Amino acid sequence: AKALADRAGYPVLVRPSYVLSGAAMRVASNADELVSFLETAADVSEEHPVVISKFILNAKEVEFDAVADDGEMLNFAIS
Repeated sequence: AKALADRAGYPVLVRPSYVLSGAAMRVASNADELVSFLETAADVSEEHPVVISKFILNAKEVEFDAVADDGEMLNFAIS
């Protein structure tokens, strides 16, 4: 985990693999925080791995959702 975070560069996002937001999702700014947050994420579920990814400061999240029927998009929303 530390090698990955060093390669990606801090800050990194640490979360249980099945959580998209909320429980145990934290941004680690250094190796000490990474270790602490990994322990917290592992406590949520020992059965599921922890995901570490680069956290991009000042990024804007764009979400696209769609409803389709038999391969034809019927409606969509961008937020």
